[in-house]
Amino acid sequence: MIKVAIIGRNFGKIGLFPAFNSIKGAKVAGIYTKENWRNILKDKTINAIAIATPPDIQYKIAKEAIKNKLHIFAEKPLAVSTKQAKELLTLANKNKITTCMDFIFPEIAEWKKVKYILDSNKLGKLKNVSVDWQWLSGDIKYRRRSWKTNTKKGGGVLSFYFSHGLYYLEYFAGKIQNIETKFTHSKESLNGAEVGIDMSIKFENKVNGSAHIFCNSREYVRHKLVFECEKGAILLENKNAIVDKFTIQIQTKNKRKKILVTKDKGKKGEDERAKIVRILANRFIKACTSGKQMTPSFVEGLRIQELIDKSRK
Repeated sequence: MIKVAIIGRNFGKIGLFPAFNSIKGAKVAGIYTKENWRNILKDKTINAIAIATPPDIQYKIAKEAIKNKLHIFAEKPLAVSTKQAKELLTLANKNKITTCMDFIFPEIAEWKKVKYILDSNKLGKLKNVSVDWQWLSGDIKYRRRSWKTNTKKGGGVLSFYFSHGLYYLEYFAGKIQNIETKFTHSKESLNGAEVGIDMSIKFENKVNGSAHIFCNSREYVRHKLVFECEKGAILLENKNAIVDKFTIQIQTKNKRKKILVTKDKGKKGEDERAKIVRILANRFIKACTSGKQMTPSFVEGLRIQELIDKSRK
């Protein structure tokens, strides 16, 4: 049995707790805040922690947890700089700590199906991938002065949100070789962090990519990916949801076909993200029990932090 302490009041309660609390082989010790985390790390009955705090605080918690030989389930981004992320990975490897990064999108059933179609080469080689992700974040809508609008603390649409995107782009298309980035700002972002990004991306395998991300959209909520292949295109899209309501359509020369996928099932009344976090959390618990590593881990956390820093430069 792996005993897990959850550190983080908000997503810790609605995302991490329901996920870990329903997994065979795991027992939740409790939910702790960013103010009282030091005491729980000293508890000798704890085997692992799951963190849902700002990245600058997560770095401190993770570093201390590693000293106490605790396995770590971390939120994205891993830290606020490549230097910090590299330090955490080095320490985790040295102390044989099992780690996980909560990159949820590739765990969604429809995303797995798209990956399968791409890997099967049924539409030929992938040539271009584009992302259009727009919504209105709560911090912008309500003009909140929080870490999410402060790049020095790991906020901004690039670090906080599109850390997911950088991860899933490499998941689908391979290693990114080069990124050119333009940022959009708004007076509604009270700490000055960017609210929009336009990216031009080159992958090592010669695939081209582009991304438009905007968290100040007053008109609609949409997450759309288009994969252009030699023999057709795949459209992966949802509206007015985070992980739910995704659809897949394949466009070839003569027709457009909708691909049906068995939906991920959550529990009644829980946040829509919890069922996807549960998939990762279950893999994490199994890895902790076996003493092995898993993917995504701090290895991927460092990689995405490198891409974030490269984009900002």
